[in-house]
Amino acid sequence: MLAAAALPWLVPLAACSPQRPLILAGRPWPGYEPMYLARNLGYLPAQVELRQPPSHDAMIDLLRAKQVDGVMLTLDQILTLRDEGTELVIVLVFDISKGADVLLVRPGITRLDALRGRRIGLVDNALGYLMLSMTLEKAGLRQQDIQTRLVPYEDHDAVWARGDVDAMLTYEPMATKLRKLGARPLLSTRDLPDTIFDVLAVRPESLLSHGEPLRAALAAHFRALAYLRQNPWDSAYRIATHLDISAAEMLSPLRGLELPDLIGNQRYLSAKDGDLQRVTNKLSAIMLQAGIIRRPVDSTLLYSGAYLPATAT
Repeated sequence: MLAAAALPWLVPLAACSPQRPLILAGRPWPGYEPMYLARNLGYLPAQVELRQPPSHDAMIDLLRAKQVDGVMLTLDQILTLRDEGTELVIVLVFDISKGADVLLVRPGITRLDALRGRRIGLVDNALGYLMLSMTLEKAGLRQQDIQTRLVPYEDHDAVWARGDVDAMLTYEPMATKLRKLGARPLLSTRDLPDTIFDVLAVRPESLLSHGEPLRAALAAHFRALAYLRQNPWDSAYRIATHLDISAAEMLSPLRGLELPDLIGNQRYLSAKDGDLQRVTNKLSAIMLQAGIIRRPVDSTLLYSGAYLPATAT
């Protein structure tokens, strides 16, 4: 059983009170920033609370303990959680990575097959293993041909600076920090299209209890996304503080992301032949072959476009 005393960031939801806010949790990532920008601009309603747990594992603990209503994660991580028995419904596609997830290497490593025998750092989660699997496939290597080092995301820069790894599978904003330390990109999701999707997934019971705040939160997200596109530099200054990078460094990672607007989300989350269905089938096959999930994905009730606003505001 999860002990709240051992996890000081757990805050009771006061489930007996219907007045509690909708609580959404996410870790730092440029694609999630329109939601945080909505809070910064005052678009997010008071009935919605955003939390930033200290680590990915802490966020999953919150979710499993039902201390948050929804989480911001990659599609593959949602599929893994569902495979483990945690029910979640995807209600928003934040972004599709087009280069923001990357394999960074030491100078002198110029080809993927040169990774043979090298130490590769990665996060111990579904995204890390998925990126590793696809990297090895591209390189024509097997797991036993390399040495893996499981490194918490928060420690990627320290581990790199110590010289403990020869390559690192990471993502923004950490990738920008590693480039400053001399790391060079060798492979990114620009070479692996339609693979890494960042989404907002909500517990089914929270859809029933907090449907209206969720609709308001999604409307605020799209309003902030429009503001970001119209006022990129002002938005970058607002977002950079949250990500602990400069405004100029913020704009570069955004160029490695596709940020679907309302129409794009309606297409992805369509109940009939939605694009997310096609992507899920492809991703499920990759994850099954890599041993990340135990069975093919059952996409029944996997996603819903019912909470998207009818029109952009």
